[in-house]
Amino acid sequence: MLHEGTVPCTACHYCVSHCPQELDIPTLLNLYNEHVYTGGGFIAPMALGALPADKRPEACIQCRSCEDVCPQQIKISEVLEDFAARLG
Repeated sequence: MLHEGTVPCTACHYCVSHCPQELDIPTLLNLYNEHVYTGGGFIAPMALGALPADKRPEACIQCRSCEDVCPQQIKISEVLEDFAARLG
């Protein structure tokens, strides 16, 4: 059962090979879900802080290539944009 506001990513990784930025989208979506579920907190910001800047949610260029292959039809670009905004 999903918590309200989280996304139903199954970590299939189909999206990863289609990302020109080579983002680890399932990991980012998992961190997004954790951040939403806990109402903020320190885990997601701490984990993202360990990533290079070009692998964080704000590195998404909104090309939507990942969305074309997502079996869950997640609007990944919108989720990553929201995640970046939530983190400030």
